[in-house]
Amino acid sequence: MISLFQDGSPLRSYFIEDDVFILDRGFRDSINLLEECGYRPCMPDSLLEGEHQLTTEQANQSRCVTLCRWVVEAVNGHLKRDFKLLRQDYFHRALPHMMQNFQIAAALLNRFGVRFQDSVYANEILEVIRERRNLTNNLANMVQQTNMNRRTTQFQSITADRNNLLYFPRLDYSELILFALGTYQIRQARSYYGEHIRFQGGYRIEVSSGEHDSAGYNLRGNGVTTLIRGRIKSRHISRKQYYVYILIENDVPGRTAIVEYCCSCLVGRRTLGCCAHVTLIWYLRWARHKKKL
Repeated sequence: MISLFQDGSPLRSYFIEDDVFILDRGFRDSINLLEECGYRPCMPDSLLEGEHQLTTEQANQSRCVTLCRWVVEAVNGHLKRDFKLLRQDYFHRALPHMMQNFQIAAALLNRFGVRFQDSVYANEILEVIRERRNLTNNLANMVQQTNMNRRTTQFQSITADRNNLLYFPRLDYSELILFALGTYQIRQARSYYGEHIRFQGGYRIEVSSGEHDSAGYNLRGNGVTTLIRGRIKSRHISRKQYYVYILIENDVPGRTAIVEYCCSCLVGRRTLGCCAHVTLIWYLRWARHKKKL
């Protein structure tokens, strides 16, 4: 990396000062080098020592980076898909030719490959980002300060005989995409749902039976609200369980009814998009109304 960006390197001629580099965490040791060259590196944040969750600002910034970085991952996928040589492990004798092979493959893709196009939702997603990027997650603050994960008497399981979920409006698939800022979390939601149905028979979803201090914690929503809690098992750590909270404003249509949400996972405090554990919205507001998924 140092040799690629030293003074006089041909690669430097492609960039100007203040160019933005969208990177993954594998480039964390190169951040200082790029900043010294006058560039602006952006990388998803990592947890600080002793912390268990990213702050809302860090989680939102990381989501912006991953949104922009998707196209890089997609191109890497095309290289592996179209060129068998790049899907295999390189050994010592072939390693000196790896960069040359990669350059040839990239040139072929540039000449004959299909160009990427913006999503039909691109402008609407950008508008959502502008609206929500600097929002604070007041619900997450309330959950943490009141130690709500340990409360059991305040919540009742949602069942057909109790009829204690009075209002939960349906969402169009396009509204789900705008809520999640893409389709990645939606595809993960379906996978999470399948695992819960297979091993546990369904979700454990609860609704708050008590009052929550909306004014004291500056919770959004002008009318009557309903607080829902779900428990989602981690796909990576068998004993890990995440708590998901969703605050719904009653009698409000569409995704605007979701006024607050949070999760206890690494990026669960974000207000820009959502983590995959907020599959309760996918299930309650869309999937359960479908005959076939």
